[in-house]
Amino acid sequence: MWDTSALADRIIAACAQAEEELRLEQAVYGLDARDEMALQGFLSERLKESYEVAREVHYPSTFGRKSTHRPRCDLVLTPKCRPLHLDTRLPTLFDPPDLCPPGQAMWLEVKVAFQFREGGQRHDGYGPQWRSAIVADLRKMEGDPLIAHAALLLMVFNESAEILGKDLELFGEILTREEVVAGARQVRSIPILDRIGHNVCTAALWPTIQRAVS
Repeated sequence: MWDTSALADRIIAACAQAEEELRLEQAVYGLDARDEMALQGFLSERLKESYEVAREVHYPSTFGRKSTHRPRCDLVLTPKCRPLHLDTRLPTLFDPPDLCPPGQAMWLEVKVAFQFREGGQRHDGYGPQWRSAIVADLRKMEGDPLIAHAALLLMVFNESAEILGKDLELFGEILTREEVVAGARQVRSIPILDRIGHNVCTAALWPTIQRAVS
């Protein structure tokens, strides 16, 4: 149902379009000046051209817990004209007739890794994002029995494709060591204007292993 290759294409196309817009504006700041929440918002708006998008959605298997104790997923995608059925809302007469159940949606956790921060200084959080945050999110998605389609999206901003390749290889070793099983990785990159040391913007997408949902 969900083609992660096509999804990766759409994500990087949105980034390429935004980069072109920023260059035409001669903007001082680029996409790499936005924090993780801002980039999640950017992706939410751009992906609405192809999907219905819900943000900060409670994981379905935690229904019944207090809202403050329920973990949330950054973005949940559903087919156009089929918004996600949210368990936090009571049904009304005005609901669309064909809401999408959680088991048919694509659940997307989004993380961002910056090699540099403003001023061209190296970002202390670049390594930890690769080592821990991604593994934790993959485990969280795989652990929900009511989710059948999920992926971890890492947006990477760094100085070269060579560094990116080495980091992706090292991360594969981390997944193996942590015994985390993910599907075939989808990686898409575009060149960006060097504003703080980054020359490459990459969308790396790791799908979880799909499972049957009752």
